[in-house]
Amino acid sequence: MDELTEHFRDAVAGSPPSRIDLDGLIAADRQRRRHRAWTLAGTGVAAAVAAVAVPTLVAAPGPGGMALPPMSSESGDGSLCAAPIPSPSGPEPSLQTYDTVRARPTESSEAGVPRLTAALRAALATTVPTNLTVTGTVPECDRPQFAYQPPYRQYETIATLSRDGRHSHLKVAVHPTGAEAQADCVGAPDPRNCEVLGLDDDGRVMLSTSTDPAGGTLRWVRLMRVDGTSVTVSVGNLLYGDRGPVDRAAREALLTSQELVELARAPGLTLYP
Repeated sequence: MDELTEHFRDAVAGSPPSRIDLDGLIAADRQRRRHRAWTLAGTGVAAAVAAVAVPTLVAAPGPGGMALPPMSSESGDGSLCAAPIPSPSGPEPSLQTYDTVRARPTESSEAGVPRLTAALRAALATTVPTNLTVTGTVPECDRPQFAYQPPYRQYETIATLSRDGRHSHLKVAVHPTGAEAQADCVGAPDPRNCEVLGLDDDGRVMLSTSTDPAGGTLRWVRLMRVDGTSVTVSVGNLLYGDRGPVDRAAREALLTSQELVELARAPGLTLYP
């Protein structure tokens, strides 16, 4: 049992019964971290925190970590901050070699990061209600932006949602769809509270909602696009664990499942532009 797993077991010890299968979710999270078929991508509800918690950040770049996006002095939607990489908490993961439903994207991460960041910011501007504030979690950068994770060949970001002094986290991950991936609820935070919907030409989407013993809510959506891209979006106060006082965490998820679906369907959030 790793240190993070033990921490979350301690956190839920003595709590009232929950609908969440903690052991099942820990096992599912380990598999997702190996195959990434969401990611920080992907996420009992206490176990959901482990899968989506914000990593400790350091300023020094290094091989195998999140790629540093280039600095930009322009004020457009694609402008980026210099992003520190996460400090690894264990052995460096090896490059994931799973097969994908179509040939892997050839776009470089140097081009993909600003392109996907611009698409995400445009989608947030049209989808997030005006009474919510969206900020990035990269130090000294107030706008959300993607970073590339070479071992998992995916892009991901975490942003903070705020309203009336309460906060939660929004996480978005974009990665190639694995050849063995299924449009089912096996990888959902709570497979027992999950549904699968067809979206015509946009592919299929899985929606899941988890509730912890204290009443906190986590919403999760995964879209499997017909072009071979998978987009995973999750939101909830459960993501706020190690980034600020717990008493300032919003008990509600702040975004609806439908709003998460609309974010995932943003045309620019694809690896095959």
